[in-house]
Amino acid sequence: MRRAAILALSAVALACGGDDSSSDASSDATLDAVDDLGDAADAAVDVPPEPAIWVASATTLYALDPETRVLRRVADFDCSGEEMLDVAMNANEELFGVTTESVVRIDKTTGACTVLARGSQVLPYATAFVPSASLDGGPERWLGYELATYDAIDPDSDALTFAGTLASDAGNTFQASGDMVSLAGGKTYLTMFDFDPQAGDSLVQIDPATGALEKFLGATGIAPLRGLAQWGGVLYAFSNHSRIYTVGVTDAGVALKVFAVTYDFGDAGAADAATDADADASGASSFIDFRGAAVTTRAPVQ
Repeated sequence: MRRAAILALSAVALACGGDDSSSDASSDATLDAVDDLGDAADAAVDVPPEPAIWVASATTLYALDPETRVLRRVADFDCSGEEMLDVAMNANEELFGVTTESVVRIDKTTGACTVLARGSQVLPYATAFVPSASLDGGPERWLGYELATYDAIDPDSDALTFAGTLASDAGNTFQASGDMVSLAGGKTYLTMFDFDPQAGDSLVQIDPATGALEKFLGATGIAPLRGLAQWGGVLYAFSNHSRIYTVGVTDAGVALKVFAVTYDFGDAGAADAATDADADASGASSFIDFRGAAVTTRAPVQ
């Protein structure tokens, strides 16, 4: 595209006539200007993503800065009264959501929802954008589970395309419990219902192309885990009891550790009303029912 711009602008400069020296000077200036524009565009592409994990309750959008450990209340959702089930974010840091009835685009500042499609079909509730690097170089896709069914979601039309099933090589079928996250060029993780409810949700590794179970990593001891995200290669899990955890995965299994945060709720809305002092005093132990988490597919993985 830059070459096309150079050719077009050079042609304009030649068509203007004038002596050779002025044409050369004009061409040099044009090339310098185009190079400057190209450098600016390249720099924009290289700008690192905002350090934020976007988290939703049924009614409210939050942003967690994993570097400063601040959980900020962004805004109440304006989704025609529909409860949010999950959120997902693409490489362009555009935020999308699945409500009880619709697929929506979410304004990250106001929480306003733009309905992309509304229907009675059963929508996935454990979703994420899977980066190109995890799909053998194909375009990134929005994928997710409704129980054992793994579908691709078209963010423009709400169309669901069957992609696979959460099943093991032995043919056993399992069910997603809360959320999934895919590390660019790395592994894709999912929280899953365990056969033993007392063991809490399980963490598993899946094939992001087919949704098949690749590896059982271990029981977490916590249920339900509704949100799953990553930043810098660290997994973060969100429970419906306001707890945030880092997730360690080793050969010995899965270990969750409480991730202490500071709360910045500002002018809290009625849906999840609380002050910073209230949150700090209670440890946010009860008033946020996390429903899902999202991070851009450009998030650092190490």
